[in-house]
This record gives sequence, C-alpha cells and structure tokens, in this order.
Amino acid sequence: MSAKWKEQALGVLPELAAEIEESDSPYQMWFSIHRAFEDAYAGSRNESLIRRIYDYADWCCQQPPGKTAADDLGTCVAVCFYEHIPELPAALNDMPRWFTKTDVITMKEILSYHVGEKGYQEILKVYDKKKR
Repeated sequence: MSAKWKEQALGVLPELAAEIEESDSPYQMWFSIHRAFEDAYAGSRNESLIRRIYDYADWCCQQPPGKTAADDLGTCVAVCFYEHIPELPAALNDMPRWFTKTDVITMKEILSYHVGEKGYQEILKVYDKKKR
C-alpha cells in the first residue's frame, strides 16, 4: 500500500502518476513535482497545475511532523520546492498570489537559501511592486 503522501499526490496530480508511483521517497517525488512546476510556467502557463502543486505543498506542510528530516513532509517541501521558487523568474513574480509578505518574511531562511540575501531582496521588491 502506498504511503499517504503518495496517495494524496496521485489524487491531486494525476498527470504525474508515473513519476509519483516511481518515487521511493517524498523527496524524490518532490523533485519530479518541481520539474513539472517549472514546466507549468514555461510557455503557456498551466494555471491548474500550478494551483494544485501549491495546494499539495500546503497539504504536506499541514501533516504531522516526521521523526526525522527524512520523513518530515514540511521539510521536504521546503527543501525540494519552496527554496527553489525564487530561482524561477516567472514563479518569483507570481509569488504574491500564493504567499503573503508576512509569509515571505517568516520564510526568509528557506526562500533565501539558494538566492542569498540579494535574491531575497528581489523577492521583497516583487511585493513592493504589487502594492503600487
């Protein structure tokens, strides 16, 4: 029987069924989901897939913490997904639809992990532009 994280992913992201089924861990699965996320922003945007990926990430983060980072879904989402959003310009500019500025401030360590302080300041600029 599949793990709950896999069953939920299959229900929310059926177009990724092959990648999800092949995944031995939530980390492996989230790397595949992240590739699909990047593709969803390329060319003609796949709004449905983008929304469902964010919804699944929220679901994962609401699950009880794991005993270790290896089985903690919130950590998995942070490492495999959230940390990489600022690296994709289209997703970076779209962040205000999915995160409040308070969320971004709370998640500073995660969101700046790959892009550093300069990249984090770029995230904040996106929010400042949206205010105008």
